[in-house]
Amino acid sequence: MDTDLLRVGRYSKAAVGIAADMVFGPGVTAATGLSCTPSPDGLSLTIGVGAISASGVMDATHCGGVGAGLPSDLSPVTVQYVNASDVIVPVSNTGANFTVYAVCSEQDVDATVLPFYSVNNPSQTQAGPNNTGQALPTRRVASMSFVVATSSPQAPVGGIVIALYTLNVPSGVQNLSGLHAIPLDVFWPTIPQMATRALLENVTQSTQFLLENTALQVPQWATSVELRVIGGGGGGASSTTVNVNGSLSGSGGGAGGDAWGGYSVDPTNGAPLVVTIGHGGGSGQTGGTTLITYQGRVLLQANGGQGGSFYSPTGSAGGDGGSSSGGTIWNQTGSTGADGQCGALVFAGHGGAGPWGGAGRSGSQGGRSATHYGAGGGGAYSVSTEGLPSLGGAGYQGCVLYRFLP
Repeated sequence: MDTDLLRVGRYSKAAVGIAADMVFGPGVTAATGLSCTPSPDGLSLTIGVGAISASGVMDATHCGGVGAGLPSDLSPVTVQYVNASDVIVPVSNTGANFTVYAVCSEQDVDATVLPFYSVNNPSQTQAGPNNTGQALPTRRVASMSFVVATSSPQAPVGGIVIALYTLNVPSGVQNLSGLHAIPLDVFWPTIPQMATRALLENVTQSTQFLLENTALQVPQWATSVELRVIGGGGGGASSTTVNVNGSLSGSGGGAGGDAWGGYSVDPTNGAPLVVTIGHGGGSGQTGGTTLITYQGRVLLQANGGQGGSFYSPTGSAGGDGGSSSGGTIWNQTGSTGADGQCGALVFAGHGGAGPWGGAGRSGSQGGRSATHYGAGGGGAYSVSTEGLPSLGGAGYQGCVLYRFLP
């Protein structure tokens, strides 16, 4: 009987749903595959093969042939919806932040003219019900279509709408080349992925260095990030003179500030950590500020050390260290550069040391440049030619250290 065959389908559907509940938990929506590739040639996306497990019902409508089959069954069950081939989805316009939605539903397909038999004459084969030649569906499938829109479409009867990706499309573009769709939290790592060395290495990664301005993407598995920022070191003061035997000693530049802390991140919104690295100050110049912003808010920053300078014709004070703010572990001011000339007294105008040392020492005919992140440059204390100043050493650039955490 057709009901015997249809019950097997229901048993299989229930079994798949229970298996999904055991892996993800009851009521959890989970997607796998369904890659999203923006077109380099036009305004469209290609959605790849994949599946979604989501809450649904056993059968929203009657299942089976006319006068037989199984009645609808609205019992809750986790349903597996499948996309079996690549699908090209148009993007209707530009200048908006779009969401890619999967519209999941069950449909009866593969209509075929089935053989029927007369109860009064079993040897007589009929084409369709009452020998009308009517085609009937032979398969019920749980599938999905896709919509790119700024708001969610209406869910079909017995189905569900799932948000998969977000995509910001700039105004007036002719194609989507260079754009990236941001996956939402329906994409879960698989059990083999959870057990792989790659993920373990990610969640236990050592601290990484950043030495250039960048936009740092948040991994999908991360919930927080540990950050440390070092400001750029200040440059040492130049030596000035009116004659070779009367040169004055320049002071050292201050070291950059140092801020360190831990912060929450949300990988689902696609916002990067925007990193700005402070430059090292040139001779007598203040170092640059190192900072990190997230979703338009400054998390922490370390200002550059001040450059060494002359506060009077015969006096040169070491540059102050840079201040810092925003750290949750610490906010430290950089070390001060050493003084140079002070009237008839002359001091060694070395730069302020950074977190890893590297301060530039004072130097004849030119201060020595710093050699480690955030350190200040040394001051100059003699000249080679009357009336020609010797430049102070340059400060060293700042840096960022980071480590994402699960």
